[in-house]
Amino acid sequence: MSFAGFFYANENNVLALVLFLLIGLFVIINRKKFSVEGKIIFVYRTKLGLKIMKSLSRFKRIVNIYSIIGVFTGIGAIILTIYIVIPYFQSVITHPSTTAAGATLVLPVSGVPGIVGVPIIYWIIALILVVTTHEASHGIVALSKKIKLKSSGFGFFLGILPLAFVEPDQKQFEKAHRFDRLKVLAAGSFTNVVTGVIFLILFLLLSNYLISTNSVAYLPLYLHVTGVVAGGPANISGLLSGQTINKVNGMEFTSVQQLFTELSMNPTKNVTLTATTGQNYTMKKIYNTSLALPAYSGYGVSGAASYINKTLYLAENLEHPYLGFFGEVTGPTSGFLITPFPTYIAAGPTLSDQILFWFDGLFFWILLIAFGLGLANFLPIFYITDGCKMVYELLGYKIKDKTRLLNATNAVIIAFSVLFLLLTPLGTFLFKLL
Repeated sequence: MSFAGFFYANENNVLALVLFLLIGLFVIINRKKFSVEGKIIFVYRTKLGLKIMKSLSRFKRIVNIYSIIGVFTGIGAIILTIYIVIPYFQSVITHPSTTAAGATLVLPVSGVPGIVGVPIIYWIIALILVVTTHEASHGIVALSKKIKLKSSGFGFFLGILPLAFVEPDQKQFEKAHRFDRLKVLAAGSFTNVVTGVIFLILFLLLSNYLISTNSVAYLPLYLHVTGVVAGGPANISGLLSGQTINKVNGMEFTSVQQLFTELSMNPTKNVTLTATTGQNYTMKKIYNTSLALPAYSGYGVSGAASYINKTLYLAENLEHPYLGFFGEVTGPTSGFLITPFPTYIAAGPTLSDQILFWFDGLFFWILLIAFGLGLANFLPIFYITDGCKMVYELLGYKIKDKTRLLNATNAVIIAFSVLFLLLTPLGTFLFKLL
């Protein structure tokens, strides 16, 4: 494979690696200007944006109402999380092999299990917008409560993941009324949620326009067979590894869900796969088999060589048909700079269609990252979120003794951190071992 071919096949991963290397190099070169917090966060302090925040903080009434809503949104986010995860854990305990992780990272990489891959251009734009508005909101509310800001700036978590911050005067912050402290802490994450709502509306409006004007279309996909199990239905039918399937039961498919539905329906009937060569392979589905295969059925992202690649597993499972082959579903590229979505939709041939589609993708990833960071930062996890400090302040209304208050806060943070880990692919892996 040529370098150009390799780069195209791994574009997002290569660009992400280059970005992380450049960030690491920047930190090394400017290491004397950075301070290290907690041994894992590199901080670069400036005065950037303080004047703008001060100007906006003068609208005290609006800022106060906004921050009050933020506090109750944060409390609601914690309660909602508990409400949502209860049925999730019931599902993952009863069906550990088929239940996907409830929480994943969103990073500019592709083909990594447990990570939602986002095009690096979108990731950079979204992160700058979300992080900047988050920290600016903290600063504006703090200044409106007459809490001085010592500095603003940016930094890197673990030396590579970018972050921004504002630094209030700690003594003034601690002297402020408890509810005012809660307002300052909740403002950033609430702004992320508001940002998510705004871009959700923009995304829906633009998506509706693209669909109504036929500016986007679903594309037929291909199933590339990467492995055939000896003695299985696919093997008996003559299906070979390396073949490409473009029809199932005589129909093209435009989504993995459609493919699974077609393979799973009519359990007593045969399945016919048609290769791009025109050859048909008919096989009978099996639900109970003595073959020693992993009890797993699903699909996962696997690479960025084409429009979007998903690995398809069809193995022994009492709830899914066993066909005895492994494959990868691929589709054509989007045709304009990057692939906006992990779906199989492409823009029309005109430049205006493709540009609007590109922005539709941008709105989608901004809303996803904004909601994700906002809600996650409301949660008291890993001692790194605003939710940890919010829990401390909330518990402080009932617990006056500082030692007991700190112990209670630690217990809540540890409990939520464990809960969050169980929502990740690590949790689903552990449940499968039980």
